[in-house]
Amino acid sequence: MKKIFTTTIAITALCFFAGNTFAAPAMKMADEAYEPFDPKKKKPGDECTSNDECQKHHACKKTGDKNLCTAPPRPKLPPGVVT
Repeated sequence: MKKIFTTTIAITALCFFAGNTFAAPAMKMADEAYEPFDPKKKKPGDECTSNDECQKHHACKKTGDKNLCTAPPRPKLPPGVVT
């Protein structure tokens, strides 16, 4: 009885950890999903006067003597990740 109980707990734990390991990359990719392009708003690199003119999540920042729509920076990879 003790052996069956221990085996059942071990298999359950293995399934739980394996499920979390395989689900994490899919969730991370969903978090980095592509934002739809709005044709009415300006592209990154175009001149602007306010944030409302740029794409969603983009900002109008002063670069040199011009204000340009700029995309947010990409998230940094954790240390040790090989691309």
